[in-house]
Amino acid sequence: MRTNDMRRVFSAVAAAAVLGFLAGCAPSTAEEPSAGPTASTEPTPTPTEIPEADPADPATWVISEAGIGPAELGGDFAAVLGMLPDTWKNDDVCSWTAWWTAADSSYGAYFVRGTESDTAPVSEVSVYSAAEDLGSVQGPRTAEGLGVGASTAEVLTEYPDAEQGSDEIGSGTWMRLPGDADGHVFFQFRDGEDQASSVTVTSRDAPSYEVCG
Repeated sequence: MRTNDMRRVFSAVAAAAVLGFLAGCAPSTAEEPSAGPTASTEPTPTPTEIPEADPADPATWVISEAGIGPAELGGDFAAVLGMLPDTWKNDDVCSWTAWWTAADSSYGAYFVRGTESDTAPVSEVSVYSAAEDLGSVQGPRTAEGLGVGASTAEVLTEYPDAEQGSDEIGSGTWMRLPGDADGHVFFQFRDGEDQASSVTVTSRDAPSYEVCG
């Protein structure tokens, strides 16, 4: 092979080697595979659990249109009274009424039957307080946490369709929660106050003005 031909071959081989080297060093333009969506690590919320009702502790009772705790509308008065501790009182003067007062006298509760017969069913259940600081009163609550001490704004937040009215006797007001059941929940307010002093569940048109008089 002549010298000029050998130089051409050498130059071609060298050029090929340089191109190959440069190709190996060039950055890749291929997209890397996606790792896919990141799985959520947030825990699943746990529903609020309603405590089991303790017959000896009305603070564990739940207020609903069915009644308050074990004292339910339409229930047998004597049977309900029989399942409660002897801190609940009932006497011949108001034989249709059973009542209870907290140990610190911060609030009380009662349930009544109809007066037409000794076997008339329970028709009203109520929890009430005469405390000045109603917001500190413990006691039965609705599933949403409303009870004695609830404000009108709090009731309307949970029940925008709550009906508002005034007592036929006296100057108090009330808010009645909506519902299709026979019984209704009433939040009752003393004159000029914005926190409920009592919560009554009744199958009557309105809470009783008095139950033993």
